[in-house]
Amino acid sequence: MTAETDLGHPGVRVYRASDAPALHESGATRSDFGSNTELLDVATKLASSDCSISKLLLHQTREEGGLSIVYLFFKPDFPLFRHAHDVDSLYVVISGSIVDFMGQARLCPGDIWSVKAGTTYWYTAGPSGVEVLELFRDADTATIIYTANPPERLEEAKEAVRANEPKWKSITEGPLFSARSNG
Repeated sequence: MTAETDLGHPGVRVYRASDAPALHESGATRSDFGSNTELLDVATKLASSDCSISKLLLHQTREEGGLSIVYLFFKPDFPLFRHAHDVDSLYVVISGSIVDFMGQARLCPGDIWSVKAGTTYWYTAGPSGVEVLELFRDADTATIIYTANPPERLEEAKEAVRANEPKWKSITEGPLFSARSNG
């Protein structure tokens, strides 16, 4: 991602969302399925643009400040598998909702949560999907570590793909990027 630096103000940089690469093309994340190979096919499908959209908005080296910001849009009723990361992460809901954060809470725009490295979490996007900003720092890459999921979560994910795939395919942008192209 290229930053515009010639704004006449040293130390100020602008990063354009329109320049953000797809997360899977950026090299900023990788997946580790470990012994959870039964998730591989469904997780790969759920990570496709038919089901979710993820872009790397900002990725700084440690010398530049070490901050990374990932834009995530999980389409309506998207079930995120139980997983962990190898870095501490902070999340901000910017639109839509999460209907069952770890089976216990509903999260709405402006809600924030943090996850320590190695801690498992999961959720399901609400009926209009959910847009989230994910922030991590001081890491060149972040690894998504798929942890043990109960069999019902795998079945729920397969059913969500079957039930929602036609609707999901028709959604080609998240609300943030849709607003940018209409504004």
